Amino acid sequence: MEPGDLIIVNNRRHPLNGCKGKVVGRRGACGKDDMWILVYVPSRMRSFLIPQSLLAPDIATTGASWKLQ
Repeated sequence: MEPGDLIIVNNRRHPLNGCKGKVVGRRGACGKDDMWILVYVPSRMRSFLIPQSLLAPDIATTGASWKLQ
């Protein structure tokens, strides 16, 4: 996942499950083979640190107008 990629939180136990957002950056190792990803969530109007293992690419909005260029 690179900055500007559109994602969706896809873990039913996470409080932001189903929320869509944009990757802002990477913030280091969360665990073995897992990274902290800084995600801006427009519906909450703020950024959150979320483990990469709980995120998936949002293929429904690929090519959306608010993606970084």
